[in-house]
Amino acid sequence: MRKKAALKEALVQVVIWIGLARATRMLLWRDRVAILLYHDPDPATLDRHLTYLSKFCDLVPFDDFSRPGTGRPRAAITLDDGHAGNADLLPVFIKHEVRPTIFLCSRIVGRPRMHWWMHPGAERAGLERLKRQPNDTRVAELEEAGFRQDGDDEATGLTISQIKAMRPFVDFQSHTRFHPILTCCNDTECADEIALSKHEVEALVKRPCEHFAFPNGNYGPREIELVKAAGYRTARTCDIGWNDERTDPFRLRAMIIGDKASTALLAVQLTGIPRLLKYWLRSGRWDGRFPQF
Repeated sequence: MRKKAALKEALVQVVIWIGLARATRMLLWRDRVAILLYHDPDPATLDRHLTYLSKFCDLVPFDDFSRPGTGRPRAAITLDDGHAGNADLLPVFIKHEVRPTIFLCSRIVGRPRMHWWMHPGAERAGLERLKRQPNDTRVAELEEAGFRQDGDDEATGLTISQIKAMRPFVDFQSHTRFHPILTCCNDTECADEIALSKHEVEALVKRPCEHFAFPNGNYGPREIELVKAAGYRTARTCDIGWNDERTDPFRLRAMIIGDKASTALLAVQLTGIPRLLKYWLRSGRWDGRFPQF
């Protein structure tokens, strides 16, 4: 394992040494917005990342993706799921004067509930296999393993008091209610997960909920139409790329950043190349579209 990590870091250093990270910023990123996607980074890692980013780009709110550029690369910080550990990041956000967007699972946060993929039964059953199951099949199988998505167990999400403390410095938006794979849901399940989450987030944070993030990056025409019908202004995908005023607001692209990435690995992940290669190996496509089930 250590040898693999050492080899990976060596390859990262080669990419940086040949100037690929810098070339990507100049030729592709330019003054567009990179929406960075984190999940549950620790404060020290995020602090290092934001320190590095501030050297060459402007850290902007999520809403700035369509505004004219200033000539410098821009980056918006987003975090998915609403993990309890996100509360520890507040001093880092304040230090760097960054206003991030956290996409909440509205029926998990604020309750003693667990994100379904963190339950031991889910890991035993195989996460990737579960993701591909019809939603009702996945829910039933997890119940047999001892997990109920609407039952109280162990809290893994932000609490009400944590959300209240973060609210002056953070934008909270929707990531569905229970984080199902939307393309594996029937029409009613999909519509409820999208529309009801909007109202639940608004009730929770006392502010409009206008932005949506597709769980696991899975979406299709049906999901986009339901997001529009629910009254959202945008939807963020896991498709790789940068954003500007010409980007479809319901297909916003992202750069997925490892929660434990070294600064050097961050520089490489910002090029989009590692994720692009991964997507190509899974789907055979070079357009950066997240491989769909």
